[in-house]
Amino acid sequence: MKCDYNILAQDYDLTRTVNINIINHFDTELPLDGKIILDYGCGTGNFAYAIKKLTTADIYGVEPSDAMRVKALGKGLDVRKGDHNEIPFDDSFFDFIYMTDVIHHVSDMKMMFTEFFRILKLGGLICILTESHRQLETRFWVKHFPTTVTVEKNRYPDIFDIINVAKTAGLDEYKVAITDTESICGFFSSCGQ
Repeated sequence: MKCDYNILAQDYDLTRTVNINIINHFDTELPLDGKIILDYGCGTGNFAYAIKKLTTADIYGVEPSDAMRVKALGKGLDVRKGDHNEIPFDDSFFDFIYMTDVIHHVSDMKMMFTEFFRILKLGGLICILTESHRQLETRFWVKHFPTTVTVEKNRYPDIFDIINVAKTAGLDEYKVAITDTESICGFFSSCGQ
């Protein structure tokens, strides 16, 4: 079943909060002040808005859902319509690109990474927050609903599949860090062109 984010946008902010530990983790990897940052698949802009309030970064968003984008624009964010096939920014524009719990919606990861590589500055970083297959297996409700694991593993790409696709698109120097029990953060840096 596919979600209609134009409908979900109405109440999205009531159930989605920002995890400040994730923003702190970003800032540890690459100090955010003064950087140009893209929140890819930003939804209503919760993370982008928090980063805008906490840092001197120039933050932008890309979001395919019109209703989600309208909510983000209402927070004073620069959010543009786009998806993994075409990200509406110039080449070598961003210092840092991140996505939080979005990659399972991307139908062509290679195209997404090709676009990320195009818009990322040399030496820039990409961070993908998602759940590993191991984390999907250990969700607290699995003991009551064990069939959810198979469904979720079919939705969420495996961490090593993400890494391999990123490498084929020209990214290197990855690392995987567990930021909390809910997310895996893979940092990739751009290689020389």
